[in-house]
Amino acid sequence: MCNMKKILLVPEFSAFGGTRSYFTYLLKFYSSQNYDVAIALSKYQLDNEIKSLLKHYNYRVYFIRERRTGLKRFLRYFPLNLFFDILTIFPIYLKEKSNMIVVSNGTPGMFIGLVLFPVKFIYVFHTYPLKSKIIGLSSIQKAFLNLSMNTNKILVTVSEYSKKQLLTFWAPGEKSNYIHVIYNSAKKTSFVEEINRNKNIYRVLTMGHVNWYKNPKLWIEVSQKVIRQRPNMNLEFIWAGEGDLLEECKNLINQIGLGAVKFIGYHENVVSLYNKSAIYFQPSLLESHGISVVEAMARGLPCVTSDVGGLPESVVNGETGFTCPPNDVECFASRIIKLLDDDKLRDKMGKSGKLRAETLFSEEVQEKQMTSLYTSLLQK
Repeated sequence: MCNMKKILLVPEFSAFGGTRSYFTYLLKFYSSQNYDVAIALSKYQLDNEIKSLLKHYNYRVYFIRERRTGLKRFLRYFPLNLFFDILTIFPIYLKEKSNMIVVSNGTPGMFIGLVLFPVKFIYVFHTYPLKSKIIGLSSIQKAFLNLSMNTNKILVTVSEYSKKQLLTFWAPGEKSNYIHVIYNSAKKTSFVEEINRNKNIYRVLTMGHVNWYKNPKLWIEVSQKVIRQRPNMNLEFIWAGEGDLLEECKNLINQIGLGAVKFIGYHENVVSLYNKSAIYFQPSLLESHGISVVEAMARGLPCVTSDVGGLPESVVNGETGFTCPPNDVECFASRIIKLLDDDKLRDKMGKSGKLRAETLFSEEVQEKQMTSLYTSLLQK
């Protein structure tokens, strides 16, 4: 045990979504690398799946106070969040004597104080800033992290676009070498599972949080337009996922009378949703990369997405699917109809997307890049 590299993982994730998928990937990756792992979690993160995974990998778990309480408002401010980070995690660090701390989150600034610990440090971003004033970090915080970044204290993000945004609104250009891009991956099983398309119904699928940045109101408008333009086609629009706008969107489609449009909430068997769909649709206003899109590509689905963030790095317009401006209802509707009307085009784009996912977004590719990064840091 003494020769094993010790990792302290501090993850932020919710019941589903990209940060959760990344966390579960890290659990498997650390096991494959034979790392000795301790994890700092809040109790709300422990559902049955997470409990089962932790038991399977036999990782040590430390429970920490969650930020979703009344503390959340105050911990937005520097240096209060810095003190919270140190007081919360330092006792765990002292006990574990870790070689590296890894923070994985979608909230810029969370656990930023851990960069001060005398240990190798990786800060993983699953989001990106639009403007410096809304990145979620004060000027002092940004300066603090910039001063801390070096060959032993690095950032990892999930798309070239995210890196570009970080360099534009946060880290100066000379810090480029300390920001590494490693794309999200689709599960290995996604490439080999037998696809059982439902030939009696054309399903357009969307996966993700039903929140403003996923653009659900436009999604409803697009689905309504497509259904009206193809009234004799057996169509179904499905959105799987929880979120702040879930009930509001359900009420809206009930008022409009769109029986073929459904927000089904959290769905355990996502494999069946992908495998019985014809097209994947994601009109996000913001997207760092999009694990759901990558999973859809791996399963041979042509994708219609917005052209924002890291999505064009996955979906090649006119080759593996189509991309549109995020508020262009007509563009989305016409591209979906084009795919619905042409079985050969759907199949061609789906196969091209699968090949692209195998080349760029497979677990093998991600594992190779992760292994190289971790090895280079831990051997210094």
